[in-house]
Amino acid sequence: MVLWFIIISVLTVFIDQLTKVFLYGKSVSLIGDFLWIESAFNKGAAFGSFAGARWFFIALSVPVMALIIYLVATKKIGKSKFLGITMGLLLGGIVGNLIDRIIFAGVRDFIYFKSINFAIFNMADAFITIGTVCLIIYIIFFWKKEKSEK
Repeated sequence: MVLWFIIISVLTVFIDQLTKVFLYGKSVSLIGDFLWIESAFNKGAAFGSFAGARWFFIALSVPVMALIIYLVATKKIGKSKFLGITMGLLLGGIVGNLIDRIIFAGVRDFIYFKSINFAIFNMADAFITIGTVCLIIYIIFFWKKEKSEK
């Protein structure tokens, strides 16, 4: 579990930062009017909420990252490969956006589902969302089972 956590954490930060370097600042259609690369700079959180709360999000990221690392290191909530990958997605996404907040005072977003006018986001946001959904699935379907097997 810990190995998967480390691999996925590092990989997600790498993918997030690499895509921001190469795709941010561009405006191009990938799939017609459905999927676009369209840059936006977000000084807030999801959907631009809490704009200007840079230091709050930086300060919030640190204990959340510490909690994730603690839960993985101590195996308090489990030790499956699925959980390691899930927690790696969460940590990597948080670190990816934290890097942007520290260096750029906001987050570089570029993925845009234009046809449905959905918020512009980045790979770190996607990793956090996928990790959160996976964590909910883990808690609902696997956590009790894993606890009872102990």
